Amino acid sequence: MKLKNRFSLFAVLIFSVIIIIASAVIYVSFYKKVESQEFQSLESKTLLAAIYYLEKDEIPSSEHESIKSKLLKTISRSNIIVYDSLGNRFDGEMRNDVNIHRSFVDYVARNGTGRFESDKYFYSGLYYNDNQGDFVIVTRESKEDFNTQMTSLLNILTIVSISGVLLIFIFAQILGNIAYNPIFKIIRQIQERDSKNFHEPIVINKSYTEVETLVNTYNHFVERIAETFSVQKNFIDYVSHELRTPITALLVTMDVTNRKERTNEEYEDVIRKLKQYTIDLEETLEQMMILSGANQTIEVEKIRIDEVLWHIIEEVTQQKRARINVNIEVEDESLFTITGNEKLLQVAINNIIGNAIKYSDNKPVKVELLEENNKLKIRIHDAGIGISEKDLSKITQNFYRGENTHSYQGKGIGLSLANIIFKLHKIDIKISSNGDGTTVLLSF
Repeated sequence: MKLKNRFSLFAVLIFSVIIIIASAVIYVSFYKKVESQEFQSLESKTLLAAIYYLEKDEIPSSEHESIKSKLLKTISRSNIIVYDSLGNRFDGEMRNDVNIHRSFVDYVARNGTGRFESDKYFYSGLYYNDNQGDFVIVTRESKEDFNTQMTSLLNILTIVSISGVLLIFIFAQILGNIAYNPIFKIIRQIQERDSKNFHEPIVINKSYTEVETLVNTYNHFVERIAETFSVQKNFIDYVSHELRTPITALLVTMDVTNRKERTNEEYEDVIRKLKQYTIDLEETLEQMMILSGANQTIEVEKIRIDEVLWHIIEEVTQQKRARINVNIEVEDESLFTITGNEKLLQVAINNIIGNAIKYSDNKPVKVELLEENNKLKIRIHDAGIGISEKDLSKITQNFYRGENTHSYQGKGIGLSLANIIFKLHKIDIKISSNGDGTTVLLSF
C-alpha cells in the first residue's frame, strides 16, 4: 500500500473514532435535555390536572373553566387518571394502561412525585392532598414527536459523519499529494540518474525540514560514492600511465643493451639504470596499492601532521638537495593532531612540495604552519614558473599540465591524486599564482 493511501486511511480512522464519540455525546446530551424538558412540561400538566379534578368544589366556576381550557389545550383527558388513597381509579378518562403499576402509584404516594417512560409514552405522577382525601394523579404524553426528533437527529449525525469521513478521505488524499510531492520529486530525480550523472545532487526547493535533511543526507552519500569512484578512476588512470613508463624504460634499456657487446662499465651503468627503474616501479606500485586499499585497509588514526611534514622535508632535502624554509606560527599544538591516514597524506603533501621544488628549479621553498580561527593551515610557496589564470581551474584534473611546463618531466597525475586525498581527509586546497611563483594553502 502506498504511504499516501495509508496516511489517508489513518486520517479517516482517527476522524471516524472522533466523530463517532462526538456524535454519541451530542445525541445523548440532546436526548437527556429534551427528555428532561418533556418531563418538566408533563409535571406542569399533571399539577393542572390535579387542580382541575380535585379543586372543582373549592374554586369559582369561572376560574375552573379557565383551568379546564388551559388543560384541554395542553393534554387530552384520555391521558389523565386519578387514584384515591387505596389505589383505585377515582377520576380521569385514561383507560387501563398496563405500564402503570400499583408499585408506581405507591411510590408517588410516598415520595410526592415520580416519573418513568415506555416505548410510546412519558409518565408523570403527583401526590395531591385535598379536602376529599389523598390522591395520586398520573398523566402521560405520547413520545411520537420526541422519537421523531431523536430519529431526525440520529439521521443528521449519521449523514454528517459519513460526509465528514468522505471529505476527510478526499482532503487527506489532496494533503497527501502536497505533503509527499517533494518525495515524488526526489524519486523522479533519482530515476533519471544514470552512470553519467548519478553524482549530481538532488535539488528540492521550498520543502520541509525533514525532506531537506533527507536530500542533504542523500547528496552527501552520493558525494562520498562519487569520491570513491573518482579514486578508482584515478587509480586506473594512474596504473595505465605510471606503470607504462618504467616498464617501457626497462624493455628499451634491455633491448638496446642486448644489441651488442658492452664493457663491464657499460653493463654496470645499465644495471644501475635498471635498478632505478625498478625502484621507481616499486614506489609507483606502493602508492597505487595504498590508494586502492589492496596493500592495507584504508584506516584513519590520530597522527601529528607536523611530524608527517618534517619527514617529507627531511627526505626531499636529502634526495633532491632542496632548500626548505619552515616557519611555524601555531600556539595551540593540539591543532597538529588530526585524524587521517598517514601514508596517503605523505603522498599528497610530498606531491605538493615536490612540485614546488621541481617547477622552481630547486629555488628555496617556504613552508608556513599557521593558526587562523582555531584551525590549522599550511601554506607552501615557491618562486617558480607559476600557473596561468587559464590553467588554475584545470590544474587538478587528471593528466592536465600547464602550458608552461613542457620542459619539465611529469604526467599531470600527482596534483589530481593529492586533491582526491585532501578531499577524503576534508582538507581544503586552494592554489593561487602570480608572477612570483605559486602558493598552495591547505586548510584543515
